[in-house]
Amino acid sequence: MQPYKNVVAFLWSTDLERTLAFYEEVLGLRRVYEAHGWVELSIPGTRNAFLALNRWTQDERPPRNDFLTLGVDDLDAARQCLERAGVRFRGEIVALHEQGLRMLKFYDPEGNIITLAEIRGA
Repeated sequence: MQPYKNVVAFLWSTDLERTLAFYEEVLGLRRVYEAHGWVELSIPGTRNAFLALNRWTQDERPPRNDFLTLGVDDLDAARQCLERAGVRFRGEIVALHEQGLRMLKFYDPEGNIITLAEIRGA
């Protein structure tokens, strides 16, 4: 099998400008490509991993995401940054001690659930 060039996860947005501002200003992602209704953002600290925001133009509610996870070195510091930005959390930090994993879920402006994960010793 040939090697893969990159990974692109995407989310729908009913208000692309508002959602884009959240991902750039709060999460620190960087815009790398833009076309009509489609914006790709690079994820700091990764190579060839991107998040794409796609404008939702249909009448019904867009699909929601609940499986995007971003790895961090310091979950407590990341939580403090999100708190200062007024981000709404979904519960508290969950610790899975046997796996050395701590996780925190929060909502983006569209209601998508994003998870931050810290792996001890990684």
